[in-house]
Amino acid sequence: MTATRPVLFVYKEIVSGDLRKLLAESNDSKTGGGARDLRLPWKAFRPIMSQIFTKSGVGRGGKAIRIADVTYLDQDGRPKRTQLEYWPPTTARPAEDRIAKVHASPALGGQLPETDQGRVFVVFSKFDDGTVRCDYAYEDQLKAGLWAAEVRDAIFGCMSSAALGKGNRTVQGYHNFIDGTSYCHAD
Repeated sequence: MTATRPVLFVYKEIVSGDLRKLLAESNDSKTGGGARDLRLPWKAFRPIMSQIFTKSGVGRGGKAIRIADVTYLDQDGRPKRTQLEYWPPTTARPAEDRIAKVHASPALGGQLPETDQGRVFVVFSKFDDGTVRCDYAYEDQLKAGLWAAEVRDAIFGCMSSAALGKGNRTVQGYHNFIDGTSYCHAD
């Protein structure tokens, strides 16, 4: 039996507004709204996310969406499976695709990240057998070497780029294990 190997991972920093989305507390006004999704710039991420979200689906209003079967660890460390949805941009945010309904997902909102281990990243890892994992990676774990060197180096490199850039850039990117390419949206 051969072990599965990672072929791709995508990471996105979870900032305070994202934590509120995961808790379903993102509605700041009483007029509605309150997006509960994680957003990614579509031009850079859609081709990569289509490798993770491989199934076609139909969302509200007949909109074409992508679906991924993801594995995550429950509170007791047991592997479980669920589905996540990847939606195209809205007219209000035309440059951003989104991972929808994160508050309702047992892999995301059901597994709230800890906030005492440095910065937090949601990581989607795809393996050569087609399995997709959804995990939280913590800055302290990355420093301690608990993640693969490629994951650590990509995230820390992107953190450095974000720190050098103008404005407040969320650290997000990906790494392809097959060809060794990496992308950091903060560059």
